[in-house]
Amino acid sequence: MVARRDESAPFIEVLGTGNAFTPPGRMHACMIIDKTILIDAPPTILSQLTRAKISSADIKFLLITHWHADHIFGLPFLLLHRRYVSDVENARQIRIHLRPSGPERLAELCETAFPGSLAESIETRVEWKTDESDSLGESGWKFERFPVSHTPETDPHGYLLKHESGFVLLHCGDSGRCPTIDERLSRADVVVLEMGVPDFVETSHHHRPTDITELCDEYPNTTFLVTHSFAADSDFEGGFAAPELPLNAIQLRDGERYFWSVKEQKLRLC
Repeated sequence: MVARRDESAPFIEVLGTGNAFTPPGRMHACMIIDKTILIDAPPTILSQLTRAKISSADIKFLLITHWHADHIFGLPFLLLHRRYVSDVENARQIRIHLRPSGPERLAELCETAFPGSLAESIETRVEWKTDESDSLGESGWKFERFPVSHTPETDPHGYLLKHESGFVLLHCGDSGRCPTIDERLSRADVVVLEMGVPDFVETSHHHRPTDITELCDEYPNTTFLVTHSFAADSDFEGGFAAPELPLNAIQLRDGERYFWSVKEQKLRLC
């Protein structure tokens, strides 16, 4: 049921829900909170922002989960668009939260993508922040970053985000089930989980449908948002079919928008 959003409520827009292979009907997994806090920057980010009618210049904070291409290769495009289209006066700053090896790594990525075009922006308009916990300006949000189980070379992490209203969002990045996620589950109202592979794939680096079912059964009062899916969107032909999951697991679709109703203590589609 679609509800009318309270403008002061925490707001989540789903920009994409696909894994690295972008199954039919899905762009790369990505979401934005309150129209200013972006989690990861996939290669499709400009198309995703355009579809959501969000200006690249409005992004104030970018939280990076790990170094895989489907999560960071959109950064050069995002910065280029801000520099030459949405913020030509180079007046707005973006704060990028990431791990200690990230600033050098991502600056090199930007130079490789557009040699000489982004150096000034990176020097003057990007603030690199490597703290493991921080507040996000005056947004009302603060976070704690924590390691997760994924390809070790990508330095994978998730984010526990808390809003001033008391709402807690656990974003697990790309990961299989692991102790660092388990120990934070009881603190979260809503959990964002990836479902990157089907059950026949043996891996500890992704959640599979059976893993998500187990979590849903263990935490029946928690809402799980399932993204980074290997399955095709139901409106599109081809690819893997979406699995059956418990009722407290929402298999997200590109373009969906949700808000947290503080009064109802419930996530609502809007």
